[in-house]
Amino acid sequence: MSELFQTILLRVTLAGAASAVALRLVGGGALREIVRMAAGLLMLLALLQPLSGLHLSLWEGIGGLSQTEIDAIEEQNMQTTMSTIAATIARTVEQRAEQEGFDCSIHVTMANDADGMLQIDRVTVQYSAADAARLDALQAIVTEECGVPAERQELIAK
Repeated sequence: MSELFQTILLRVTLAGAASAVALRLVGGGALREIVRMAAGLLMLLALLQPLSGLHLSLWEGIGGLSQTEIDAIEEQNMQTTMSTIAATIARTVEQRAEQEGFDCSIHVTMANDADGMLQIDRVTVQYSAADAARLDALQAIVTEECGVPAERQELIAK
């Protein structure tokens, strides 16, 4: 990396010196503006040309991953996505239940269906004893918010 930096620094310095000499020789007028534009383009070329070869060396290190490693990374990403979505859904349902006067905590489990689509698998609701008489209303909230039928809801008293 330091070799790349040295190359860029050397090229930019040489381009700057050449541009300064050219601007000094030109004097003024329209020709000076053309030389200034050419000097700017020369600076860009001096900066970007060494960087153009950089991407190949970076990709060589990344491209060396085996399919097993790629599958493991994909699985980890899927698990992270599933847990994030599940936590967000659970918090949304808890807030809705709280608005309706329920004291409960909710845990959502995610799974892939037969087509590989991510969906809610089960919802576990821990409710307070005071809410035991209104469990049907609590289940209705969970069904409405998550789309999970009562059969896939687990209600546990705290």
